[in-house]
Amino acid sequence: MITTADLASGNERQQDAYHTLQGSGLLQRLAAHQPYPAGTVPIDIDIPGSDLDLLCEAADLEAFETLVHSELGGMQGFQCKRGDGRAGQHPYVTCCVKVGNWPVEIFAQTTPVIRQNAYVHMLVEWELLQLWGAAGHDKIRKLKLKGWKTEPAFAFVLGIQGNPYEEMLRLATWNRDKLRSWARLNTSFQFE
Repeated sequence: MITTADLASGNERQQDAYHTLQGSGLLQRLAAHQPYPAGTVPIDIDIPGSDLDLLCEAADLEAFETLVHSELGGMQGFQCKRGDGRAGQHPYVTCCVKVGNWPVEIFAQTTPVIRQNAYVHMLVEWELLQLWGAAGHDKIRKLKLKGWKTEPAFAFVLGIQGNPYEEMLRLATWNRDKLRSWARLNTSFQFE
């Protein structure tokens, strides 16, 4: 999986994202909450207009919200909202800012980052992209350019019925061999 430091040696957009995050001071301001890059940029399926996602852990969401208002409230496009979570989810705070050409979304829950749904989805998506190679990156990008969200695009390619967000979490419970074997049989395009 790609970390913030790995973005520095990634493709051109990943390097730009890295420099944007470093230059903005966002990572330093959020350091106590272990900001972790997630979403489409780290796994190289972003399209023009994609945002940079940062996942954070915040034991106290009220204190986190106070911090981001204090530290980021003056930044371009600042918006912040709280959510009570959905079925099976924990409450969260989402803040958005614009840094240079990048919209940045900061998402915090009391849940450790490695157990947050966005992180788990990204791990499964990364594993599938490693199996599919360039053909998978191209297929998912094409769907995203048509307006598809990431998880529904993966579900479509795999012929998954039902809620794509829940189904991606289900796939995450499988070991690597089972996931890859199943994906080889169910992927709707040719790869390798």
